[in-house]
Amino acid sequence: MKPGIFIAALLAPLAVFAQTTIRYDWLTQGMVSGEFVLAIDDSGERRAHFEFNDRGRGPKLEERYRVNDAGLIRQYEVRGKAYMGAPVDERFAFESGAARWQSTLETGLAEGPLRAFYLANDGTPEQIAALARALLATLDRSLPLWPSGTARIEKAASESITHDGRRADVDLYAISGLGFGPSYVWLDDQRELFALSMSWMGLAPKGRGEVLPRLAARQQAAEQAHWQELASRLTHAMPEAICLKDFAVLDVDAGRLMSGHTVRIEDGVIAAAGADDAIDCRGVASIGGGGRTLMPGLWDMHVHIDIADGPLHIAAGVTTVRDLANDHDELMDAIGQFDKGTAIGPHVHRAGFIDARGPYSAPTGNLAETLKEALRLIETIDAQGYPQVKIYSSIPTAWVAPMAAEIHRRGLRLSGHIPTGMSAADAVRSGYDEIQHINMLFLNFLAGPGDDTRTPLRFSLVAERAASLDLDSNAVQEFIALLDASDTVIDPTMAIFDNMFRHRSGAISPSYAAIADHLPPNVRRSMLAGEMDIGDSNTERYMASAGALLAMIRKLHEAGVPLVAGTDALAGFTLHRELELYVEAGIPNADVLHLATIGATRVAGAADPTGRIAPGYIADLIALEGNPLDDISAVRNVAMTLKGKRLYRPDEVYRALGIEPFVASVTLPQTSK
Repeated sequence: MKPGIFIAALLAPLAVFAQTTIRYDWLTQGMVSGEFVLAIDDSGERRAHFEFNDRGRGPKLEERYRVNDAGLIRQYEVRGKAYMGAPVDERFAFESGAARWQSTLETGLAEGPLRAFYLANDGTPEQIAALARALLATLDRSLPLWPSGTARIEKAASESITHDGRRADVDLYAISGLGFGPSYVWLDDQRELFALSMSWMGLAPKGRGEVLPRLAARQQAAEQAHWQELASRLTHAMPEAICLKDFAVLDVDAGRLMSGHTVRIEDGVIAAAGADDAIDCRGVASIGGGGRTLMPGLWDMHVHIDIADGPLHIAAGVTTVRDLANDHDELMDAIGQFDKGTAIGPHVHRAGFIDARGPYSAPTGNLAETLKEALRLIETIDAQGYPQVKIYSSIPTAWVAPMAAEIHRRGLRLSGHIPTGMSAADAVRSGYDEIQHINMLFLNFLAGPGDDTRTPLRFSLVAERAASLDLDSNAVQEFIALLDASDTVIDPTMAIFDNMFRHRSGAISPSYAAIADHLPPNVRRSMLAGEMDIGDSNTERYMASAGALLAMIRKLHEAGVPLVAGTDALAGFTLHRELELYVEAGIPNADVLHLATIGATRVAGAADPTGRIAPGYIADLIALEGNPLDDISAVRNVAMTLKGKRLYRPDEVYRALGIEPFVASVTLPQTSK
């Protein structure tokens, strides 16, 4: 039987079983948003076409390759564009005892036998299936990777799918070594690609998208089992009473460190804090700080949480996050697991989400076709206990004021993107309490009536023209005064724009340069890929625009406009970069630490007292090597994360994720005499 014939049998009548073209649908929220087409010729060459549309973004790739008898790639080529539009041109060949590869990102050579699998930077979904087949052909289910790393595979689940009276036996495989956790792929009984499940997106045989939810549920169970094992192994339960001794305690309100201090914690709550000799710790287990900084846990105020993100947040000292758009059931499941301790993760504050249905609708959350439907969604979000509603770019401008009125009538907050065709100033006047993303403030001045900011134009327009905006002009000053007078919160997510505007393909991303060498090889390699098409003609202009965004953040802070630190990117590490960028913008370290702790609790309306080290406050605390008041980058050196009654040693968590630790963690508690 030819490879792929089983999928063809599912999709076609008996007369065309021998076809070598296999078609798949790319689905977003269950709706077809792209395609993947695989063609296999009699010579063994495989050719693939892959594209999808995600709010005007998405890859478009043409790929072809050949393998040897062991399934190892000997010739490979992919061309096209990456998700955000950066050019893709990558080639690999094994000839005359040497492997050579070249792309827009890197060039490499490995002499010797063909013994490793070449993993493309921007391959199609066929790449994960080809790797799985090669791994399954080995005795120990592992292979070295070119340019670096090692991959391993194990079967995680099996399912039987019935269609037109035919039964499809499909298997779920977990591949480790590519990222911080396993990567999953569904193969049929011929070991051909059957499906991919990736949160609200996925791949399924053409016309068979209804199989994806069932496969996604089985995959989710496998993922949960992995993260549950990690939590069981790496979570250290704290005794009812414990003392943290000999720390330099950060007073986030006064912006000062108090050395030689002890914090006594009882049942996960701070009972006392003061000089070492003033706190009674007799007979109580203790952790010695050795002069390390002790501060409240950090908040990331812009995430889209997934269970896999949890360990990255905790190891980075992020004890609380705010989720700004997610599937309700999946979000509640993740929160439940974090709270129970069956998965490692932060406390989660929630915001509901609404967009209007259309060609650029958000790929997750609630979609409305009429204002009446949008108002009903607000009612549902309120009933589900969300304190905030985020609206998105496709919402008609005429809906904003009535939606804001209904949101505020229910005592909820309103935040979001600025809908296309609306200015940020008009959004504030219509009832916005908060604006997501610093680019939205620049679009207030740069976007014209015909500019559709639902599309990637909301990035490229700012990259091209932000540096030309006079931030001292009357128009800008009046806008900032409006934000200040209305107490509108700004969630800049500056790190993603700094990365987008300053990262030219081939160099490590500026957002992650400080930590790249600590990451798994293939994660580090992925950080060579820029998001936008940046070349000699626009590098200087885009860098200047990144500087303009920083200058705007400084002006907002100086004017008293409240800021929150959010990321909308890689968990944990990106928040560190976000805080560094605020300091680079000119905000004092103490102010940055304040807005990332107690300041965030006020904006989020946290019910439990958290965000400072004082009696009665929840013991969400982190220990750092170094003084973040002198060097904000000390927030990267987390030596302990305490989340109430649970203690985590970041070096242990990082190693479990394939990350080289940054500093040694504190020793576990010992009983005082």
